[in-house]
Amino acid sequence: MEPVVTLTNASIYQGPVLILQDVNFTIEKGEFVYLVGKTGTGKSSLLKTLYGELPLLEGQGNVVGFNLR
Repeated sequence: MEPVVTLTNASIYQGPVLILQDVNFTIEKGEFVYLVGKTGTGKSSLLKTLYGELPLLEGQGNVVGFNLR
């Protein structure tokens, strides 16, 4: 089965500011996941990267066959 979302060695930036580094995860079809954390920990930046509002500058990312790079 092909993953729906994959990030490998990804670094998430908001402008020049590094928000998250070395992000690695895979979400398979049919999985249900939560993204939780305190305010300011990078949840929104991660999601914005997954839907293309923020560019993925470092690492590899794929969402339903679309290469985030």
